[in-house]
Amino acid sequence: MSLKWLILLGLMATVLLTPVGILAIRRVGRRKGARTSAAEREAGRLGFAYTARGDKAFRERFAHLPEVPRGATIKHVMEGHLDGRPAILFEATYVVSTGQAVVPIAHTIYTIETPAWPTTHIKPRNLFGRLAVKLGRQPRLAMENPVFNLKVKVKTDDDDFAIALLSPQMQEFMLSKTSVWWRIVGSRVCLIYSGTLKSYRMESSLQRMRRFWELTAPELEQW
Repeated sequence: MSLKWLILLGLMATVLLTPVGILAIRRVGRRKGARTSAAEREAGRLGFAYTARGDKAFRERFAHLPEVPRGATIKHVMEGHLDGRPAILFEATYVVSTGQAVVPIAHTIYTIETPAWPTTHIKPRNLFGRLAVKLGRQPRLAMENPVFNLKVKVKTDDDDFAIALLSPQMQEFMLSKTSVWWRIVGSRVCLIYSGTLKSYRMESSLQRMRRFWELTAPELEQW
């Protein structure tokens, strides 16, 4: 190593070991620890077991979700029950290369076990999809609520199941927040948010899942 680099490393070490440098390092550590502990504390308050990182086996359990691609990093895994139903919450992050930059992508996923329901995806329409409906294009699976048809796209392996699930009350409920995805796949219903996990939103999101079950027709439990 050249003398120049030795001098530079010595200066850096001197700065970091000063009271100011040590205080800065401690502050960074406290901020990082505070973010992690906030999620862990909220998980404990809500009765969920918390793990900071999910392993490869955990990721593969949810590999059927588009939001959990190969190589995704799993964070803030929380496992417990919601009204007696096994529930899992976690954050999945990955990167996408645009050719000129690497863009980080994150999703927060709430899942609850279901009967062996048909695969069904309920998600917001994009701008072009809404424009097509406005111009007269009929959705493949149209509901009685025209606002729902305009704002929400439904794709399912079983039309009869989707119609039974999406009662008028369920349609109104889903219209109350059209920025989320609902996916029913692999015997789970998944509520998916774009972005990293927000600990202060966990309780309201669990309430959203609870409301989904309240509006689900009892006969679908035996589907």
